[in-house]
Amino acid sequence: MPTFQYKALQIDGTIAEGRLEAGGRQEAFRQMEGRGLRPISLAEHRNGKPQKPEPNGKAQKSETSKAENVSAEKANRTLTQAAFKLSFGAANKISARMLENFTRLLSSLLAAGVPLSRALVILCKEAASAAAAVKWKEIHDLVVDGMSLADAMAKSPDTFPRVYVAMVEAGETGGFLDVVLAQIADFQAREKEMRSKVMAAMLYPCVLLFLALSVLTFLLVFFIPRFQLIFADFHANLPLLTQVIVKT
Repeated sequence: MPTFQYKALQIDGTIAEGRLEAGGRQEAFRQMEGRGLRPISLAEHRNGKPQKPEPNGKAQKSETSKAENVSAEKANRTLTQAAFKLSFGAANKISARMLENFTRLLSSLLAAGVPLSRALVILCKEAASAAAAVKWKEIHDLVVDGMSLADAMAKSPDTFPRVYVAMVEAGETGGFLDVVLAQIADFQAREKEMRSKVMAAMLYPCVLLFLALSVLTFLLVFFIPRFQLIFADFHANLPLLTQVIVKT
């Protein structure tokens, strides 16, 4: 039984490499999916050496063609479903968490040597929502048409901030795009953590303010008017401050 050398993306975004035994490429892909791996590359080995293609190459080409057709059908089906959901008013906003996951996974794929267009296809298939799938597909199409990644992202300012685009452009120019994307993802994670800490710090004062206003409202509406009745029974005048509060 042939052995396959694989490189795949794990659920946590890290790259895994290893070998497995399978009767063919399709079975190898199924085993990888069963392990929760997203294939990046798969090469067949026999006796510890990469297998050379057959002279006619018909079997290998046929198998590769089938895999590509299945992959294309899945991608088209995903995009069709995404467009259908968006057309019926589904949520079409890319959340900060989606953008962070996209950035980190793209960095991992590029660091593993995956071409940019192929990495965008993988991210499009693994998008967490219909809106994300459509947006990543737009970026992929622009990149395939010859546009740089930064320019493609600049077409969607509602998703990619200007600072984000500027850092990506610097990474593309300097040839260290994967490093820049990893730094952007780390910055987004720290920003989210800081925001959650600020919200937690503001929660306690807000609760105290709400309770204070509730007590004050109770006193003004229910408690102080009773003093007016008590003073009326004694045929006495209310204190000036109490009169002002009651009249207001």
